[in-house]
Amino acid sequence: MLSVGLLGVFRIATVDDRTWSALGPSGRGLASFLFTYPGRPHRRERLADLFWPDLDAERARRALNSATWRLRKLLAGQPECSGSESLRTIGSETVLVPARWLDIDAAALQDAATVALGQPAALEDPRTLDRIAAVLHRYEGPFLDGDDGDWILEERERLHSLFLRTATLIVRHLGAAERYHDAVNLARRALRFDPYREELVRNLLILLALDERRCEAIQYFQNWSRALKAELDIAPLPATRKLLDEIKGLDSAEGLVALRSRLVDKRL
Repeated sequence: MLSVGLLGVFRIATVDDRTWSALGPSGRGLASFLFTYPGRPHRRERLADLFWPDLDAERARRALNSATWRLRKLLAGQPECSGSESLRTIGSETVLVPARWLDIDAAALQDAATVALGQPAALEDPRTLDRIAAVLHRYEGPFLDGDDGDWILEERERLHSLFLRTATLIVRHLGAAERYHDAVNLARRALRFDPYREELVRNLLILLALDERRCEAIQYFQNWSRALKAELDIAPLPATRKLLDEIKGLDSAEGLVALRSRLVDKRL
């Protein structure tokens, strides 16, 4: 299994420093692009223009050929792979062929989000819930963090939004299943990458209260609201302040039931 990380800094597990350096910046850019769009054919002329824009057409073509050869060699290092079969050049196009042994975190996120957002009934299966939560925990930061380019920025925003939408939904389902520890851990992880996402903050406060950690919920809100004021010079939304008052006033089983019901209320 070859594990490729695109969420956060670009990385390929088990690839040594010498092989990584040999690819060069443009070669690594080409590799990240192909890993982002497995199964999609790309015109070689466009790839050369995209990653070797300062070279004339002939030199750019040679550079592309060299980088493609090095990437095939890298792929061929996997026991299950034949480099020439996995990275194909067909006429004027190059395509990275998807394979079971190729594990790309961004592709896994896309697949998990498709199930979570498009097949809500599937989330009633605890195994599906666990599988999607495990994919979300692989999110290490913005797509190709530290790199730029129009294609990167667009994909970065799309994947970040997909991550947050899916994480929010899975946090709710874990909480509704009374798996508070798992739900809290996932909510905290998502908030590492978007700390002022108030919907997620409200979910976290509810989960902590339901897990008999009311003091921790109140302390979290106080620290978070101070940071919100210091960083963005704004106050929490009325809905968040109202929720905190409810948590402070919890004194009955009925209050806990009402609080738990908010995990499935889309108006939260």
